This record gives sequence, C-alpha cells and structure tokens, in this order.
Amino acid sequence: MHHIKINELARNIADTIINNKEIYGANIVKLANDSTILDMTKSSWEGGKLVGEICMGGLGTIIFSHYNLDGHFIPSLTVHTSEPLISCMASQLAGWNVKLKKEVEKNGELKKKVVFQSLGSGPARAKSRGEKIFDEIEYTDSSDCAVIVFETAKLPNEEVMNIIADKCGVETNQTYAVCAPTACLTGSIQVAARIVETGVHKLHEIKFPIELIRDGYGTTTIAPIAKDDLGAMGRTNDSISAAGMTYYTIDAEKEKEEELFALLKEGPANTSSSYGKPFIETFKEANYNFYDIDPGLFAPATYTLTNIRTGRSITVGKINHELLKKSYGLY
Repeated sequence: MHHIKINELARNIADTIINNKEIYGANIVKLANDSTILDMTKSSWEGGKLVGEICMGGLGTIIFSHYNLDGHFIPSLTVHTSEPLISCMASQLAGWNVKLKKEVEKNGELKKKVVFQSLGSGPARAKSRGEKIFDEIEYTDSSDCAVIVFETAKLPNEEVMNIIADKCGVETNQTYAVCAPTACLTGSIQVAARIVETGVHKLHEIKFPIELIRDGYGTTTIAPIAKDDLGAMGRTNDSISAAGMTYYTIDAEKEKEEELFALLKEGPANTSSSYGKPFIETFKEANYNFYDIDPGLFAPATYTLTNIRTGRSITVGKINHELLKKSYGLY
C-alpha cells in the first residue's frame, strides 16, 4: 500500500464535491493563483462525510448510524481503515500549523501581524513532511497535488495557498484547501471521524508501538451543532472522550502481549487527571490555555485490542453518558 498516492485519492474526492457542489452544499472558490478552496461551511451530511474521508487521504471509510444516549436519539458515525498509520498519522492528524504574517504599521512602527493561522490536517502533510512525526513514518507520497483541510471559517488567500504549494513541492493549480468551522455540520462530522486517529495518537503518546497496529475501527456520536466554535470544540471533544469506542488489531509476539495489554490501560480518556467534566468547563478553568490541560484527556472513551497472533483481546476505559448529556445540553 505504500505506493498509494493519498493526495491523488483525496483530490478525486474533492473533484467529486466540486462536480456536484449543489448536492454537497459546497462553495467552490478559485483564487487568482489557480488554487482551489472548498468552503464546506454549509455542507450536506454527505458532504461532511466526504470531508472526513479527505482528511484520511482516501484510506478511511465513514458510515452514518445512530446512538441511543439514554433515550436521546443522536446521530453517530463509524470509521474504519486498514492503513491506520498512513490515513491517521500521516494524513488526518491536525499537525501542520500554517501561519501567515504581514507587516503592518502601528504607532509609527512596523510590526508583524498574524493574518491567517490554522492547524492543517489531510494528506498535504505527507507531502510537506515538516513535522517530527514523519521521522517515524516511512511513507512518502509522490502525488503531483496537495490537499489540506482547515478547521476554520476564515478562508485562506493566495499567499497561504502559495505556502502550501511551496512546502509540498506542487504547482498552485494542483493545490486544494477544504475549509469548515467547528460550529457547523461538517465540523461535527469531521471531528467525530477522527475517533480512530485520536486513539492511535494517544497510543503514540504513551509509547505504544503503533507500527504493530494493522486495522482500526471506531464509532462515536456526532455532536449537536453549538452556537459558536468554542462551544463546538467542547462538544466535539466530549463526543470522543465520553462516547468514543475504538477497536484495533495488532500483530505482536506472544511474549510481548501482556506488556502491551498493560500499557493499553493508560490509553482511555478517563485515565487523565483532567477528566470528569465537559471539556468546555475544563478549558475555562485552565484560562483557555491548552497547555494547562493534561494532553492525556484527548483520547477515546474505550479501547478494544485484539492480537491476531494469539487471538486474545482486551477492553479498557468506560463510556460516560452523564458527562456527554451535560456537554450536549440534553434534558
């Protein structure tokens, strides 16, 4: 599978959206440098699903379903991938901090002002390879295009797209940005679709050998749309940490199994010192400083792991309906 070109796969999905923009609720913007912006702020359900699959570089599949939250009927989704390291860590992880600064005059002095900043996810990351994680991922993408996803309502301009094209080594007319804020249907869908990626990333953080993972499967609720991005960030995080269920297969030697099963117990969100309240409350108590929140909180509610060499499995973590109902404002 390492010969697969994930940016080309993602561009095929982007072209599907572009060619059917009315169906998917997309606003397509062509910039002066011939780069293409897909504004998915008012996307349909199916459009949001396709954005989630773009994030995974075309190597993940999303299926809609529903979740019974103590009598409340809540939409949910299931994600599966047989290339979790490439689709999740090399593509879906929001690890590229894209920033554009401009000089502005203030009180007679020239100062630099940030005019665009957003964490980028999607397969363009595998072209730029500017993050430390790529020291651990052998995969490289030889696509002649780049597709990046921004979780923002502010659309990138030509200068931002020039940065993406330059870092990825592609022409601007082969550069695409897919954009949507958190507080919209696409935002709720594409964050929920990170359930498998969030699980893999947490395993990486606790030094679990993620190269042993063969398949990833996860399901979680799609958060009700909040009134603003801050509220949406809280709800979408809680979807994963309170209701997110993941399943992975690994190929590990029998002698290492007990050690790996023991390490997995550090994975679920409820092991975090910051766990126990809706995320928005925890964030407020930290004075809106992410660095004052235990990073271990960003994890699924549960993990199930099967070692395909021995056939043995383990499940760790717990679902927290009370936290989720409070987060969603359900009565």
